[in-house]
Amino acid sequence: MANGSQNRRAFTRQRKENSVRYSRLDSDEYLDARLIDLGEGGLCMETRSPLRTGEIIYLQLLNLHPEKSGLAAHRSFQGRVRWTRDLGCTDKTRFGIGVQYTRPVSRP
Repeated sequence: MANGSQNRRAFTRQRKENSVRYSRLDSDEYLDARLIDLGEGGLCMETRSPLRTGEIIYLQLLNLHPEKSGLAAHRSFQGRVRWTRDLGCTDKTRFGIGVQYTRPVSRP
């Protein structure tokens, strides 16, 4: 691997495509997104709209543990947007969003 392409993450990420909902800190409205991967320190998701680097958001990972029932299947977090990338999709503009967890809100 070339030096410029090494993974700089502190935690390993697990690829997991799932539904995610997120809300800005100053809003009660939750928007849908798609989870790409996650680890102990954060996650990557795709959204229809960009988010500002440094922005604090709330995240709901839906059916993350489908073997469990009720609320135990879901996880909620608060996180800080670390980066936003325009993925350049032509049919829909989609943005890759990197989020670092700032604290867990709920744990199963």
